[in-house]
Amino acid sequence: MSHISRAWTAVLFILLCVSAAEAFDFSRYKAADLDDLLQQQLPSSGADIFPQIPLKISGTLVAYGETCQTGFLKKTMLMAGIPQQAIDSVAMTRCIRVRSAKGREVRLYIQDVVADALPNEVALGDIVTLFVLRLFAEARGPGLLVNEFSVGHGKATRK
Repeated sequence: MSHISRAWTAVLFILLCVSAAEAFDFSRYKAADLDDLLQQQLPSSGADIFPQIPLKISGTLVAYGETCQTGFLKKTMLMAGIPQQAIDSVAMTRCIRVRSAKGREVRLYIQDVVADALPNEVALGDIVTLFVLRLFAEARGPGLLVNEFSVGHGKATRK
């Protein structure tokens, strides 16, 4: 591939990413209660895989993005029908911790680009609304991937 072709490919990729970010569809995420999710029966072994259920949850931010194992997350995304190319195009290497209204703490997977923006807009201890995909449930809890966030309980998009 020539240098010009590579440059055009890079420009096209950047434009697609910017367009995708601007076109994020907040309305497709159904409001859910984090405590209700945490109280649902979990499998004692293995995992239940779900077909990309988009949810909007709120909680108190306890910890910013920390490196975590995401291999199983990526496998479940593939099983849920997300194309391999889409999975490979989004860096997902971190998890955040959030506390529910009833005080239960949960670890959530988060896209790296979203994790990078979080410390600039949400202080630890603040309420944050998270737009997540519910992909699986296992004995340790729900497998949720954060795609976007907004500050507080509001519907406003982040900066």
